[in-house]
Order: sequence, then structure tokens, then C-alpha cells
Amino acid sequence: MIYYQEPIEKLLPFLTKQEINNIEIRSGEGHFHPQEIKDLLRLKKKLDQRMITVKAIHMPINGIDISHPQEYERIKSVREVEKDVLIAYHLGVDLVVVHPGAMMTDSSERDKRLKLCIDSLKEIVEFSQNWNVKIALENTLPGRVGNSWEEIKKIIEIVSYPNLGICFDCGHHLLNYQKITQGGLDLEKIPINWQECLFHAHIHDNDAKHDFHWLPGEGQFPWTSFITFLKKIGYQGTLIFEPKKQNELSDYLNKIKTFWKEINN
Repeated sequence: MIYYQEPIEKLLPFLTKQEINNIEIRSGEGHFHPQEIKDLLRLKKKLDQRMITVKAIHMPINGIDISHPQEYERIKSVREVEKDVLIAYHLGVDLVVVHPGAMMTDSSERDKRLKLCIDSLKEIVEFSQNWNVKIALENTLPGRVGNSWEEIKKIIEIVSYPNLGICFDCGHHLLNYQKITQGGLDLEKIPINWQECLFHAHIHDNDAKHDFHWLPGEGQFPWTSFITFLKKIGYQGTLIFEPKKQNELSDYLNKIKTFWKEINN
């Protein structure tokens, strides 16, 4: 997210300079919006030359909602996610991050929106299996489908595909479970098979009130507890830093490396 307002190719030299070689790409106009396979192959060649690995493709955010109550909008959203599955395949990426749903205007819609999300995911994961791409459901911000682990667990159990798992978003978790600022995460108490289901993680921090996307340590997320938990379950996936866009890229990327060393010790 640090550079999604500019074409991704312009970011690559900064990543090389800071020796950052694992990234997640978010689809979006002006940043990464391929129209033909040749566009993907050209980017893949540049990534390979710089030895940069794309660990995941993130679905578009604006105007995409796989739980949308209007059928046309829901199907359009499903097709956009399936397009990202194809993009992932052609880039040699095996994971697409998906939001279960967008903001609801009426909380009474939740049950209906949850069902629509499940209907959409059944189609998406079946499609993605054909291309050997996994789907990681991201826990969402408050007021959205998938903002609780109970709901994420229910979705995964009903859809029931081995290529469907979880993207743990630390900042979103803090906003939905603010009491963790007073202690540890206690993720062991959530009835999810984390060893099997946790595919991916987004790393950012906040004040437990607003989705600031700060660096770890700048907010109230209990990082020591989180890293200890990941080691306990033997997590082998990637930790993707997800701070908001920055102008001074070299300095900021250096800060990311410094924070990573601190939380990983």
C-alpha cells in the first residue's frame, strides 16, 4: 500500500535498493491494472530480474463487494476476484487475498450478506482450484461481513474447500477486539485450526480506534504475543507490512526493515 498511487514498476528500484524482495500487489487503476497477458509477462520479467517475489495478489477494494445485495454488483465482484486469480496464475503467485464483504448500511442485512458472501466464495474457490491458486479471507473492519473470527470460521466451514484459508490482518483485529490492548491475543481460545487455515498475514498498527495503518510499535497491537503465537503454530507464510502510501520511499522502507528486525527478535 505504500506506493499504490503510482505504477508498480516505479516501485521496483526502491525495493531493490532496500533489499526487500517479498511483496503483495493490490489491483487498482494507476498502480496495477493489466489488460492483457503480455502486460503480466512483462512485469513478471522485471520482477524476476530483480529477484522480487510476489507472495499474494490483493483483490481491488473500491467498488468490489462479493456480499453485495444487488445481484449484478455481486456477480461483477466475483468476476473481478476471478480475474485476480488468473493474474496470480500468470505471475506464478499461488494466493489471492479476498475481503468477505464491504460496509453494511444496515446491520439487519448481516445474515443475508453472509449468505451472499458464501455463495460467491463457493464459485470463487472452485474456479481458483482449477488454477492452483489459494484464497485467503481477510478479517475486515468493523461493520463489515467477516469482522469477527466466529463469522470467518463459519464461512470457511460452510464453503469447505482446502484452498480456502485466512489472511490475518493485525490492524483490523485490534479494531474489532480492542480489549487485546490490555493483554495478549489469546488466539488459542478461538476455535479455528490456525495451523491449517492461516495462509497469510498483514502487519500494521493503530490506536484501537482508527484504521491508521501505522508501523508495528507505533500503536497498541501486542506484537510480542502475536509473534510468539506464530512461532507456536509453526507459521510458514509471509508477513506483509501494510502501511499507507508514502512519499519518502527509501527512508520509509528502511524503517520497515528496522521494525521487522525488532519484532522478530
